[in-house]
Amino acid sequence: MRPFFVLAPFALAALSLSACRRTPGAPIAPDVATATLDPRDVRCVERPEGCIFCEGRGAPPAMLDPEEPPSSLCDPKDSANCFDFCSRLAPECATPWFHGLSCLLGSEEDFRREIFRRDTADRPEVLLQGRVTDDAGRRIEGAKVRVWFQGTAVADEVSGKDGGFRVRLRSATAPYAIRISRPGYATEIGEARLDKPVPASRSFHLGPEITLRGRVVDVGGVPVPRVEVRALRSPEDVIEVSAVQTGDDGQFLITGLENRRYILGASRFGWLPASVRTVVAPAGPRVTIRLARTGVIRGTVLDTDGEPEANALVVAMLSGGFGAAISPIIWTTDAYGKFAQDRFGPGTYYLWARHGERLVYPPEKIDLQEGHLEAETKLIVSHRGARVRGRMSVSSGLLTTAEMRAVLVGRSPLAFPRKAVGEIDKGGAFTIGGVLPGRYELSIRAGPRVFPIISGPREVEVPIEEGATVDLPETVIVRPRPEE
Repeated sequence: MRPFFVLAPFALAALSLSACRRTPGAPIAPDVATATLDPRDVRCVERPEGCIFCEGRGAPPAMLDPEEPPSSLCDPKDSANCFDFCSRLAPECATPWFHGLSCLLGSEEDFRREIFRRDTADRPEVLLQGRVTDDAGRRIEGAKVRVWFQGTAVADEVSGKDGGFRVRLRSATAPYAIRISRPGYATEIGEARLDKPVPASRSFHLGPEITLRGRVVDVGGVPVPRVEVRALRSPEDVIEVSAVQTGDDGQFLITGLENRRYILGASRFGWLPASVRTVVAPAGPRVTIRLARTGVIRGTVLDTDGEPEANALVVAMLSGGFGAAISPIIWTTDAYGKFAQDRFGPGTYYLWARHGERLVYPPEKIDLQEGHLEAETKLIVSHRGARVRGRMSVSSGLLTTAEMRAVLVGRSPLAFPRKAVGEIDKGGAFTIGGVLPGRYELSIRAGPRVFPIISGPREVEVPIEEGATVDLPETVIVRPRPEE
């Protein structure tokens, strides 16, 4: 997907497990890679937006520029069965019709773990061995040993009868993080530097555990069930010491703690995450965590026959956020056409959905107000988007470059809140598809750089008719030097 990243401690990421289909006949980015890539060297994962992200050794820059059209691959036997990629790397081994070793991983964690294993396969192997004992020096059998590298869990082991464990890892300049846990004992977290191909030995001493009782309630003091509560040593930590879920009465009991300060984080879908600092001590006071409701929008995307649309793109935008620094919220439907998203504040939202060349128009209007922060709706993708066709040239007569794109930015609150982008061929011709009715500003760009238009149309009006084709009457002429 991208270089290693660390998930925020209390963030929840929901990944769909199937790819996002795109408009048949949509342009393909010029540097799309195909099945010539070795599936053993490329790894892919589905992103929450519904597109597939891939990383490969020696591949071009992985992330697409925001102005880039998605890369896509289509089934050779079914040109309407196409899948979007949010990386320039778009290998066939990540598609369902590929016969062979798939390079599509089922989860973000699996993806990051495989990227680590691939990128460290040529490094020397190092044996990390250790022993787990209690405060009296007695060996502890059955302790769970988990090893992380830069926030990614890479190995698991269990201590033997003699308290010993052995984990084979790859040498690395950055330290590995190790967590040792066993019921009845305080969890220990440490580090091990394995920058030399020689055996490394560590001893871990687990003291008696201290338990912490508490409860999670709403702002009115009503218990909140099924809340995930995690204990961390500091706000920056990504490795939890212990985790538990609240019962129907909102109560929780966290084990494996020691006498020290912890951060307790609580999260549940439909609620704003919260955290508290607490000092854990024997017979210490109970902890209360208060959660506040957040807005939830859920629903189903249907086709014109009333059938659920799996893998449809759903976009929500706060009313009044157009042109401001407010980004749309984007997610996809599941295999049954259903969707749900939280973290919405009070306000009025517009909802769009898109599947292939069909879109929701006009967008659904959703009002979330204090005391009524949940909404359910049905979105029908029945409007066939329009096409805008034109031609551009550079005033000096220079040829266009592969990075240049024609971009439409909507000026109407009913326009789809993502830029419509079309590739420009060597002759300067471009086609922008999937455009909803409304007025748009036209620009010629190469990544973040904008080429000033000195002649030709600067705005485009798309009519209300479905599937309309708008041909620009004049050539768009731009200066050769872009503006940053």
